[in-house]
Amino acid sequence: MFLPPPAHYFSILKNAAIMKKRIILAMEGDRISTSTLRYAIEIARESGSVLVGVFMRDLKYAGFTYATMLGSDTTGYAVVGKEEKAATEKNIRHFQERCSAAGVGHHVLLDQDAPIAGLIEESAFADLIITDSRMNISSLLPDTPSSSLRDILVDAHCPVLIVPNAYRTIRHTTLSYDGSPSSVHAIRMFSYIFPEWAGRRTTLLSAQDKREGTHLRDSHNIREFAGSHYPNIQYQVIHGDTATAITKYMKKDGADSVIVMGSYGRNALSRLMHQSISNALIKEAKVPIFIAHQ
Repeated sequence: MFLPPPAHYFSILKNAAIMKKRIILAMEGDRISTSTLRYAIEIARESGSVLVGVFMRDLKYAGFTYATMLGSDTTGYAVVGKEEKAATEKNIRHFQERCSAAGVGHHVLLDQDAPIAGLIEESAFADLIITDSRMNISSLLPDTPSSSLRDILVDAHCPVLIVPNAYRTIRHTTLSYDGSPSSVHAIRMFSYIFPEWAGRRTTLLSAQDKREGTHLRDSHNIREFAGSHYPNIQYQVIHGDTATAITKYMKKDGADSVIVMGSYGRNALSRLMHQSISNALIKEAKVPIFIAHQ
């Protein structure tokens, strides 16, 4: 029999919100996204977290190495390198000024050698990575989500929050649930990382085949579990192809919401499935996506 949480449960959540988290803001060194920076600062300020600005060098400048090896003229690369360095230094100052003005604790890491590998290593000591949907530290690979972003999603040791390039205040939470352990894990991780958002209006959304009707998969367990973490929750079953149905729902009813998704996956099939969903959400719904894998 389901019993409601004890009276002191939500006071525990409130106290948990005071605990400092370590949040990484991952950016290309020579390009800073105003909306991404705003999302990161607002989240860090609300949760009292430390914000680590990781500025990554663009991989296209690896051409320096090849030009030197082949004995080619590196003058052109030197000019571009100086411009990139100047832009990165300007962006670092902007990051520091904005954090200081907002009263957010922060520091900077400049990763010039192996940017993705360095970020993945750093993620083992972080609670969350925030980055934007255009994250691509080599403009030679202009896909969405970029090759760089896919690497982060697959290999990161902490959840990742992908934010759109237009800022919108997050007022609601949408939990994407497909009956899998990974979707439940993401719901759990979101509640741990954002206890201060627990009382917001929350929708547990399940995209199912019409033949399954409107009955949630493992209904009793998920209602008991989700209800214990999110007191203001409602349940919604939609029908159709998962990527299309979720994207359509988010465009219509989730404009001010963050959507929580399970594992991006470490096998080819899982990556392909989640890539199609995140692609659609990034391109069309333009909402923040929280992705966690086990």
